Amino acid sequence: MNSFLNKIISAFALSACAAFANIDAEMEGMEVVSRDDGTFLIGSPTFYFDRAIGAGGIHSESELWTPRKLHYRLLFNRMSALPSWNPIETPSVWMKTGNEVGDLIYQDFLVDKEDRPINRTPILEAGFRTPLIYGLWATFRLFQDDHYCFYSARSYRMFQVDGSFAYFGENWPMFSSAYGGLGFTNDYVNASVLAGMEYMWIFTESSRWIPVQYKPRIEARADAGNFSATLVYENAEYQDKRYKESGERKEINGSLVYSCGENCKRSMLQLSAGLAFRFVDDEGVVYTGLRSDRVLWPFLEMNVRPSERLSFDVMFGVNDRDWLVQDSLEYQVPVLDKMNLVVGAKNISGSRLNPIADTYEYFGGDTISLVASGKMNLLQGYVRFEDSLTNFLGFGVHGSFWAEHGAETFETKEFVKDQLYTFRHGDVARINSWIKGVTGEFWLKLWLNKMFNFKALAGFERIDGDDKRFEVNPSEFFVSFDADWLINKTFRISHSLRYRSDAQWNLRTKDPFVVKGDWYWDATFEQRFPKYGISLAGSIIQALGKEVIETPNGEYSRVRFFCTAKKAF
Repeated sequence: MNSFLNKIISAFALSACAAFANIDAEMEGMEVVSRDDGTFLIGSPTFYFDRAIGAGGIHSESELWTPRKLHYRLLFNRMSALPSWNPIETPSVWMKTGNEVGDLIYQDFLVDKEDRPINRTPILEAGFRTPLIYGLWATFRLFQDDHYCFYSARSYRMFQVDGSFAYFGENWPMFSSAYGGLGFTNDYVNASVLAGMEYMWIFTESSRWIPVQYKPRIEARADAGNFSATLVYENAEYQDKRYKESGERKEINGSLVYSCGENCKRSMLQLSAGLAFRFVDDEGVVYTGLRSDRVLWPFLEMNVRPSERLSFDVMFGVNDRDWLVQDSLEYQVPVLDKMNLVVGAKNISGSRLNPIADTYEYFGGDTISLVASGKMNLLQGYVRFEDSLTNFLGFGVHGSFWAEHGAETFETKEFVKDQLYTFRHGDVARINSWIKGVTGEFWLKLWLNKMFNFKALAGFERIDGDDKRFEVNPSEFFVSFDADWLINKTFRISHSLRYRSDAQWNLRTKDPFVVKGDWYWDATFEQRFPKYGISLAGSIIQALGKEVIETPNGEYSRVRFFCTAKKAF
């Protein structure tokens, strides 16, 4: 108890100098590591459970397909922002590296010889993007994240694959990626073609880590006027050396989208439409399957704005086996000038959260169905209020109530122990009863021009329902203190101090897997040299808190430091 109180006292002491914090992520897509306005449980850079308070429902946000995620990577059944093949927009050259605190280069300064920790692993990244030359540019990027590669799990993975399964080192990291390519950009067109090779471990419904080598992966994008197109070719090689299994998947996926033009955006009715698609050709032992080896997913987006204060948005997609609707209604209530009061409602209904994902997983001679019969329906109402009390002080409140019927879950039929891991057999199913939740958030903001921002945020969520069938029982409350300083317009300090309560996994192990709540502190320090286009930044992530495993069969989330050097042209 005394230890806990000491942490609280230390936390508030730090937060006094603490916002709207802009903590640098290790890599894009890993912002969830430093978020606690909900439940964010990281198993590795390629798998996490991300669910913000107020989102509604019990699913992870990355499980839900939306048109906003067309450039995300589909990793098994989740839309992931990492590993990202989004070309860096700014012409520049950069390098990034980092270590979990406790690496060999620090050990002499940290602990006595007999207590030294095992070797901790770095992240590595280097790349460039050239300036435009008659609209043409070139880019290259190599990046891998060795965090979440604890030695016992590493020793398990190393016997599944040939070689070190990475570009650098012998840590068998969760991903190691490299690409290069050319692009063309002007006022009307932005196009690129990238090609590369990468190593990756993907987490499945059975809780297995599946090694995949993309050899090669080629991605082409083009934005011209109101049209956007993406085309990806992936030659994915699977293996499990222990059982002498190997397989190959050749896949073509992508999208075509028409977006509402400028004249359309000024009208009361705005329409956009698109088509997402996947075609696969499997050979040998491939651990997942797509029904009919193809999926075509046409979708339509509509926004109706009868007035400046009232808007209605809807996305509808349908094909020969699935359908999905996401819609919302929002009204900005006219109140005092400085007040912003919004009330709204949203609905998500469909046969599947991610209609373009695989439909089967193959494990131990059994077939795990990834498609549940029936449908889900999520209804939510919310109110958001924000007010500026003075020129430097403001506060806000966000509350919501939601109810979900037919939520996706997993019917576990059997557990299988394999060395240090536990796998599961069963099928994706539904909770055919109502789950209800109420959420609330309160925040206080302080600011001083562009020099200082501070935000204190607290939130809670209470869920009622058949919680033993939830994949994850979310954290019930959190508190955070975030701050940004910008000194002399060149030196930035950002830090975040936060606490989240316990979360619990229910269906991936025989007994519930509890992730204990704790305080965490993250900070970024950046020095900019505008005259030379140079910036140097360093970040420490997840300090104060205990090092824990946050998902079953996951890896330790450790305190770590990384730094970035960038030169813009």
